[in-house]
Formats: sequence, C-alpha cells, structure tokens
Amino acid sequence: MRSEVSLAQLGDELAQLTNLSGIAALSEEEVQALEGTVGAPLPEELRSFLLQFGPGLRPGPVLNLEWIIDETLREQRMFAEEPEAAVSLSASFPISRADVSRLPQLAAEGTKPILRFDKPMPGTMFLCGHGCTWISMLAMNGDLAGTVWMTEMGWAEKMYWWPSAPWLMHDRWGFPHSGWTEPVPFLDWYIRWARSLQH
Repeated sequence: MRSEVSLAQLGDELAQLTNLSGIAALSEEEVQALEGTVGAPLPEELRSFLLQFGPGLRPGPVLNLEWIIDETLREQRMFAEEPEAAVSLSASFPISRADVSRLPQLAAEGTKPILRFDKPMPGTMFLCGHGCTWISMLAMNGDLAGTVWMTEMGWAEKMYWWPSAPWLMHDRWGFPHSGWTEPVPFLDWYIRWARSLQH
C-alpha cells in the first residue's frame, strides 16, 4: 500500500519546515545490516526513506534505530526461551482489508475504532516508541505492507491495534494518537507527524 505523498514531495515539505543539512542518510550497507537484524527485507517506502533521510529529522519523528535493533533482539531472545510463542516476520500480516473496512463503521457507531489481535504479531517490525508502553509497528508484507499500526508493548493476548498517526478525536476515544480509521502508509505517517510537531 503506497502513501499519497511521494518521497520527493516529503523532501520538499520537510525543506519548508526545517534545515535539511542535518540529514544523516544511511548507506546501502547499513540498511542491509538492519534488514539482517530484523530478518526480512524492509518495505519499499521505509527502505527508500532511510537511504535518503536516515532516521529522519525534526519536526518529524526521528527513528531510534538502536531502539529498533534492541527491541528486535530482545523479542528474538524471548522467542528462543519460549519457542511456542514465536512468530515469523515473514508470516502474513494478519490484519486484512476486511478488518480495516470495519473501522469506519465502528467509529460511526460510536465504538472505539480498534481491532484486537494477538501480540506479538506475525509480519511486523518495531518502528517507533511513543512513551510508556505505546509503540508503532510496521506491517512487513501482504496487502497492507508498509502501513503503520499502534499497539502496546508486551506479550499479552488480544492487544489493541489501530492505524498509527497523530491523534484525531483523542478525547473521544481515550487512546493516545487515535482516531484514524484507514491504514496509514509509512511516508503519510511520517509527514502527518511532521506537520503535527512543527508548532
């Protein structure tokens, strides 16, 4: 699933918001090393973003690559200790378009527009922490590959999942950064955060 904003458009808008001289682009070798740690190829938009913008720059979110690697390795160690709980990064991301189609209906009914699935989730990688236990995860494959989802850190079953982006109707739902009822591809996720953080 592709973003509405292109990489070039993202760069143009960021140039209006900040000084791009602070960009620390990753090399192809560094991206490949991250893919080796994660254990799967990165979705196209994230991969291209890292090669051009590195972890990003303010006012957009700055990806903490060390945190991504540390949390990935921590989860891999947990899987080694509890192999019955292990999930595969290459396994299909289980949220479908049919699941997503329920979100606007739930919101229209006055119900929280969230989905409940097991955590850890197949076909996802750590992307960004938002404080406390709230994190954004990136779908790695399937129809929704490259979209960003909010959930909680932890291994509890039936965790909440919903599209991750700056909040809409935050007070209404009572969940941080919530209210979006459509999947948010990576570049759209990034520019929405950049716009929300510029003030």
